[in-house]
Amino acid sequence: MHLKGLDLNLLIILDALLKERNVTKAADRVCISQPAASAALSKLRHFTGDELLQKVGRTFVLTPRAQALVKPVEDILRQIEKTMIPSPDFDPARVDRTFKIAMSSYVGNLLTDGIMDKLINVYPKISLDVESLRTDSVARVKEGKIDFCIATLPTAFLDWPEAREEYNYSFLFEDEWVVLASAENDLVTNNLTFEEFCALPYIETRLGRNLRTPIDQILDCKNRRPQTRLSVPHFELAITHTMHSDCITVVPSMLVNDLERPFLKMVRVPFETPTIEEHLIWDARNEDEPDIKWFRELLMEITLELGHSTLHNIQGSVPVISVAN
Repeated sequence: MHLKGLDLNLLIILDALLKERNVTKAADRVCISQPAASAALSKLRHFTGDELLQKVGRTFVLTPRAQALVKPVEDILRQIEKTMIPSPDFDPARVDRTFKIAMSSYVGNLLTDGIMDKLINVYPKISLDVESLRTDSVARVKEGKIDFCIATLPTAFLDWPEAREEYNYSFLFEDEWVVLASAENDLVTNNLTFEEFCALPYIETRLGRNLRTPIDQILDCKNRRPQTRLSVPHFELAITHTMHSDCITVVPSMLVNDLERPFLKMVRVPFETPTIEEHLIWDARNEDEPDIKWFRELLMEITLELGHSTLHNIQGSVPVISVAN
C-alpha cells in the first residue's frame, strides 16, 4: 500500500463506502458530492490495490479485502476521534442529549414510564427516542444508529453476531410466561393441563413478520397445539382480546397491570418454558463514555423498581422474579 497522499478524509470516505456499499449513499453519509465520492473510491483502489466494491447485477458488494477492512477502519477512526476530541464531562442536568434505544413493546410498557418520570422531573434536557426491536437492532448499535437495545440473550429474534466481544451487555430483569384467560372462563383452572390448554381457542402474538415468541416456537415442536384463532402484533392486544373472549393467550407476567387483573385469570403454563431474561446491550467501544455510562446506571435504577412483581397473583406456587442489583 502506498501511504503517501492517504489522508484522514479518505479514511472517512472509505468507512462510509464499506458501510453503505453504495457510492451515492456513502457521499450522502459524509456530506460530499457523488463525483467527489467516486474520485475518492478511485484513490482508495489505487492505495489498496483492490476494487473494494464490485458490481454484481444491479448492486455493489464488498470484495474480500474490503470486508477485512471494515472493522480496522472503524476502529482507527474511533481511536482518532477519542484522541483528538476527548469526551467532555457529562452533566445530565445541563447537557441536551437524546438517547436512542430499541426495545420491544413489552419492555417499553415496563420501563418507559419510569424513565420519563426521571427525565421530566429531574433531567429536563435529556430526551428518549424509542424504536421497535428489529432483527438488525444489535447491528444498529454497532453502526452507531442507536445507543442501546434491550433484548433477551441468547435470542432467536435478533442477529447476534459471532463477535460478541464487540458488545457489552448487562442483565436488567427476568420474568415468567403465564397463561391468561377471562375471569369468566370456567374452562381455565388452577391445574390447567396441556390437553385442556390445547382444546381452548388461542391468541398468538407475532412480534413481526418473521418473529415468533419462544412459546409458539415450542408449541410448533409439539405433536399437538391449540388452534390459533387470532394473531396480533403485540402482547397488549392479546391481553385485551383475552379479557373479552373465551380465548387464552400466553404473555410475560409483568405485563398484566392492576386495572386488567380483576378481569383475568393468570395460571401457570402447562409445559416447560424458558425464563425471559432481558439485557441491555451497547457497543463495547462506548463502555467508558460518560453519557453512555450515566444512562446505563439510570436504567439499572429503573429496573430495581420492577421488584414488585405481579407474579404473586399467579395461581399456584410462586417463582422468584429477579431484577438487576
